[in-house]
Amino acid sequence: MNKNLLILLTLSVVVYTANIWGTSVYILDEAKNAGCAMEMYQRGDWVVPTFNDALRTDKPPLHYYFMRVGYNILDITPMGARVFSSLMGILTVLVVFLYCRRLLNEDIAFYTGMILVASLQLAIQFHLAVPDPYLIFFLTLGWLSYIYAYIEKQSKYYYLFYVAIACAALAKGPVAVVFSGLLILIFLFVQRDLTWKVLLRMRILQGALLFCVIVLPWYIAVGIATDGAWLEQFFFKHNVGRFTSSMEGHGGFPLASVVIVIAALMPFSFFAPQAMKMIWKDQKKDAFLQFCFIAMCVVVVFFAFSRTILPSYPEPAVPFFAILLGYFFYTVQKREKVGAMRLRVNGLVYFIIALIIPFAAWVALQQENDLKDLSGLAVYFVLLPMGAGTALVYLWKKDLDTALYIYTLTAVIFLILFFYAAFPEIDARNPVTRSMEYMHRHPSMPLVAYRDFNPAYVFSFQKPVKKFETMEELASFADAHDRFYLVTQERYLPELHKLHNFRIIYQGKDLFERPVTVVLEVR
Repeated sequence: MNKNLLILLTLSVVVYTANIWGTSVYILDEAKNAGCAMEMYQRGDWVVPTFNDALRTDKPPLHYYFMRVGYNILDITPMGARVFSSLMGILTVLVVFLYCRRLLNEDIAFYTGMILVASLQLAIQFHLAVPDPYLIFFLTLGWLSYIYAYIEKQSKYYYLFYVAIACAALAKGPVAVVFSGLLILIFLFVQRDLTWKVLLRMRILQGALLFCVIVLPWYIAVGIATDGAWLEQFFFKHNVGRFTSSMEGHGGFPLASVVIVIAALMPFSFFAPQAMKMIWKDQKKDAFLQFCFIAMCVVVVFFAFSRTILPSYPEPAVPFFAILLGYFFYTVQKREKVGAMRLRVNGLVYFIIALIIPFAAWVALQQENDLKDLSGLAVYFVLLPMGAGTALVYLWKKDLDTALYIYTLTAVIFLILFFYAAFPEIDARNPVTRSMEYMHRHPSMPLVAYRDFNPAYVFSFQKPVKKFETMEELASFADAHDRFYLVTQERYLPELHKLHNFRIIYQGKDLFERPVTVVLEVR
């Protein structure tokens, strides 16, 4: 195997699989997605997604299918839920390297791979049981297959493009088609190649048929099984609604997508001003660079107008931003050695910011009462300014190559320490894990919920949690049961005093969230 590819695959396996078995499924989105896949797996249902026995219309089913396979192999465990997310990350690095090597050269492909592996944001994303890892991989595969087919006139790769976009649509929905359509139309228009001849060469009719064969069966099946309810809520609430209004407290600010993409590729993105200046000139004479630049812009600009945004939303742009940065670093070294000297200001800016990061981590931990005694974990972040300072020394020596290796190695070591040492200690303090210690003393006692509750309990108990919306329903259940656990939020405690006999066995704030989880033993 190619040495550079072997290095990148090894690093990506080490980073993206780091301790995926060692922390609980607790984060809100991960808990709901992993729990939904669990319920489909337990029912043997391939069509209707449910969470806590209620129809879940947030996302299509592709990631549920992969998680079902993970559960079948590794049981209903955090690793079973996450293993294919990690695989999507490894495959993303692989396809980016292979296509960049063919369309540019091996050195650029290697630089790009290093930039991707060093991304904290991508590493976290490929650790989560959510649909975004699948969207990132399949969009990357599809778009790189398209541009390879276009440049090399390899029509068979257009079919790979259509298959990949179909899978992306099964992972996240119509956004995959919207992005792809905008990207290709803008690219062909800029290339002055938006002609019937080119469109026919793309095998559009065959591709549309292939796309429909892959995508439509499930959408039709879920529409029939739910009398259209899933389709209506998914398309109108979770697509149109998320774009036009803020949902679930996930509002953003203007240009939030730009900030997210820049943050995703720190420290390499700190060289973006010079990189974008160079790319703007060179992309006019290189179709692949132009395609990558447009791909990045389509995603970033689209979400710049979205009223609902999470850090994961603009991440399909990250692989293409990484390609542009990889090209930039390679070109700087080849064109003029003094280029590395000009980058010392960028390195200095990152070094200053890296000095602030450990203090910011310490402050964040201090803000959480249950984590104050773990503030010492901020010491792991000291590795970042140490690496930034060492890399800055080599930038001053005009040795950009060594500086890039130091940035990457520092990031990889930090990520390993983060996933194996720092994050597990924080995760152990989440209210679900801590309250389970009490409830495991009487595992046969039923667990029910009142109104809102932390969704991670569903995955932790590996079954739906019966939820009551009114005190009348809960009181009726209490009359029929001698003893049970009740999970809710602190704000509902005044209502629960209507119950005759209960005691609070656990009360704790959800980590980095506002709600306070309360567990009661009712007799």
